Amino acid sequence: MRQYTRRIAYRPALWFLLALLTGSPAAALAQPTAPPEPPLLGVKRQTPWTGSKFIGSPDTPPQYTVRRDYPGLELENPVALAVLPGSDRLVAVEMRGKVVSFPDDPAVTSSDLLINLAQFEGHHRTYGIAFHPQFAKNGYVFLCYVTKPFGPGGSRVSRFQVKPTDPPTIDPASETIIYTWPSGGHNGGCLEFGPDGYLYITTGDGQNPFPPDALHVGQNIGDVRSSLLRIDVDHADAGKQYAIPADNPFLNTPGARPEIWAYGFRNPWKIAFDPATGDLWMGDVGWELWELVHRIERGGNYGWSIKEGEQPVNTEAPVGPTPLIPPLVALPHTVSRSVSGGVVYRGKQLPALQGSYIYGDHVTGKIWGVKVENGQPVNQDLADSPLAVVGFGTDTRGELLAIDYNSGGLFRLEPSPAQANANFPQRLSESGLFAATPAREPARGVLPYQLNAEPWADGAQAERLLAVPGNEQLDLYLKSDVQQGRVAGQWSFPDNAVLAKTLSLPLARSGETDPSRPQAWRPVETQVLHRDAGVWKAYTYRWNEEATDAELVPPGGVEALYEVLDPTATDGRRQQAWHFASRTECIVCHTTRAGSIHGLNPDQLAGQSIDMLKKLETSGLLMHPAARPEPYPASFDEELPLEARARGYLHINCAHCHRRGGGGNAPFELRRELALADTGIVGERPSQGTFGIFQGEVLAPGEPERSVLLYRMSKLGPGRMPHAGSTRFDHRGTALIHDWIASLPAEPNAPAAALAARNTAALERLEKSAADAPGDPTAIDELLATVSGATQLMWAIERDRLPPPVREAAIAAAVAHASPAVRDLFEHFLPEEQRVKRLGNAIDPAAILAMPGDASRGRTLFFETTGVSCKSCHRIAGQGGQVGPDLTQVGKRLTAPKILESLLEPSREIDPKFVAWLVETSDGKVRQGLLKERTDERIVLIDSQGKELAINIADTEVIAPQQKSLMPDLLLKDLTAEQAADLLAYLKSLRDPTP
Repeated sequence: MRQYTRRIAYRPALWFLLALLTGSPAAALAQPTAPPEPPLLGVKRQTPWTGSKFIGSPDTPPQYTVRRDYPGLELENPVALAVLPGSDRLVAVEMRGKVVSFPDDPAVTSSDLLINLAQFEGHHRTYGIAFHPQFAKNGYVFLCYVTKPFGPGGSRVSRFQVKPTDPPTIDPASETIIYTWPSGGHNGGCLEFGPDGYLYITTGDGQNPFPPDALHVGQNIGDVRSSLLRIDVDHADAGKQYAIPADNPFLNTPGARPEIWAYGFRNPWKIAFDPATGDLWMGDVGWELWELVHRIERGGNYGWSIKEGEQPVNTEAPVGPTPLIPPLVALPHTVSRSVSGGVVYRGKQLPALQGSYIYGDHVTGKIWGVKVENGQPVNQDLADSPLAVVGFGTDTRGELLAIDYNSGGLFRLEPSPAQANANFPQRLSESGLFAATPAREPARGVLPYQLNAEPWADGAQAERLLAVPGNEQLDLYLKSDVQQGRVAGQWSFPDNAVLAKTLSLPLARSGETDPSRPQAWRPVETQVLHRDAGVWKAYTYRWNEEATDAELVPPGGVEALYEVLDPTATDGRRQQAWHFASRTECIVCHTTRAGSIHGLNPDQLAGQSIDMLKKLETSGLLMHPAARPEPYPASFDEELPLEARARGYLHINCAHCHRRGGGGNAPFELRRELALADTGIVGERPSQGTFGIFQGEVLAPGEPERSVLLYRMSKLGPGRMPHAGSTRFDHRGTALIHDWIASLPAEPNAPAAALAARNTAALERLEKSAADAPGDPTAIDELLATVSGATQLMWAIERDRLPPPVREAAIAAAVAHASPAVRDLFEHFLPEEQRVKRLGNAIDPAAILAMPGDASRGRTLFFETTGVSCKSCHRIAGQGGQVGPDLTQVGKRLTAPKILESLLEPSREIDPKFVAWLVETSDGKVRQGLLKERTDERIVLIDSQGKELAINIADTEVIAPQQKSLMPDLLLKDLTAEQAADLLAYLKSLRDPTP
């Protein structure tokens, strides 16, 4: 349901009306007849912004638009469309139970009822329809519907008889229930007959969105949920109304449901066969980050809930019996929110789309087409539409129809006349935001504003602007509607409104040497959010060296390196990498479900910046008085409670993703308005792995060293949080979270307490070292032996608790440590110039593939170079370990791009024989390796060095498989580009079993 804002003019009855709308009539009666302050409503805009140049988009629009057909036809929430075989009629299924038919004629003004399933006892929703391939002979139609209360057989597929009346009807008494499965959320319910004559049925995971796959059915082929089923409705096995086809993939698998054809789906919403090739396509509604399109294979495992597309979800869950298959297309939630599967187009009116699978999105209204060319998917953006696309169908001539759930209309694609705006501002000086761009002086009607608490931006300082065109005003959302990106209490914005943020750094080129002087800070980037056609679009501008203007950054973003002033660095300056985000990356944080606008909210403008609210009111920007909420806590105002400051910091830096629908794929929320117990972080095991932390929890009260949330904030490199917009350690912010966690009452955990006590004793020995001595190296080694001990050591250094020689010795030992989980904690202590210029995290595969490489040097790297441990796991021509796959003929099996992909993303595809297992023992040890043996008495692993580890089951705390390769991600990050090219050249040369 759409939620519209209310435009309310102030009068004494306003308080009563607002209270009624928010559900509190008693409070309405208690309100005074006038507000405590003079009303500021009805004030005409004092300084309208008339200089806006932000119109449309600089990017080429999609090539099609949508046009409604059958304009006189009214359907109520349609969900499926089919052709009545042997006739000129179309059949539509409405969610609430009606199934209607109508002539395939644009002039049609009414439909005829085939059947109303709402009359069936307990009917809840109807989902799918399929006519029997021999309909002309038997008159059978199959319908899928769900009953309430939800239960074991609440989802059902029934066969009905169509009566040859004019118009046709369905006899309700002819129902034969063919198949049932448990109902709940995510029921699937799409029906299609394949070219083989068998009926295919989709089922979802049967649950609400949160937590993901709560029933653990995604990888369980002993349960029919999260699957695509295939049954024979023309024959019947004993006790059933159907038979199992003899070639179903799991027919003879012990414990499996033989109906399953493929599995690992979250909520498969619509399947379709290509009428020309017989290929089966599916749209699968994603969870927090991705929407998926699959081309289905027999026995395929499509990943849920081990993964959502390529994003890990329940990494410790057992995997099904077949390897994971990645989606053919994965759409980020920046462009798609709820995918609706479609049809393969084989009509004549749109020749450019011949053979394309056409599908769309229920929330964003976008429509795409994908083809497979030379084995690779080519996905094309076809149309932006206002439709709530719920599915697709074809008319009696095979021409495409899109189904709009909200209006009940059927729509066709037509070529679009729209063009890109060639006059879109390419420079900030052309935008109308500034009266004087070099001085960043706002134009008339553009309002500067400040926030109570700023998010961490790698040490940059922010200046913010709000610009609303003409005499438009800001309204207030009274209700939340996450589908439309509306959050109660936030302001709404008119089209062509702009929010801008300019980020500055103390650049060495400024001519200043003291970063404390304002003159040293020069603009680097201006980020712009532009409201266009009801949605926010993001752009970034890069300032030139003279700081006189800024140019629009290309859609894919760019990288830059700046020399900044830093008193702690050698010569008072250091290098700082800066990432100008792509337009898609920006919207990853400014998600519609999180309300898109995170800073310009009443609680961020109240309190110390209360004049900001007054400015909005007196300028005439607001339609009604701004609420005076509880001010947002300034993160480093030590007069405020520690918990309020810490929760506020997590909110502004993390909660835009870590909320329902925000895109963070860990099952917890960090919104500050939630009670801590309701966030899902206290005492919870991390779903994305523990980084080797013994007894690791997302937040372990009283124990920062066991808290993965703090570890991710403290480390650099892969797995660092915040994930976007930050590559540098935030000393004050991370210390704030550390101290807050330490202040929480600890919960009993004897094994972790024993390990912490040993680590604390080792730290005390180091703290008592002589001021001129390097300390006890044994104590340093003891601390670095575990990630939790390394965390305690890192914080002792951060808090300056160790004598300088001990500090230097500890850092040197840590940054040379074999474990990257330890090294990454200490990297921020090194001066920038002492860090090896490695590939790092942002590796460009194309650049490495383009380099020639030297195979002989690559062989030396593989077998002989210290720190490159390929040979410890992999064997080539009889040399090396056997923990990983034999690489003797890898150059024959894989192309160079696939070899490089396996080096950069080793967990993308894991052979079941090489799935890693994690074991935590009661004495604080974390072991990981391949599973060699497991009995009731012991488990035997083979570690990354090829050594066998035999562990008594009685001594274990946790035993879990990991969807994570023993080979670390971004294995090449510590190599130079030339070394990576050499290693790749060597592996490419391995085409012969001869050494």
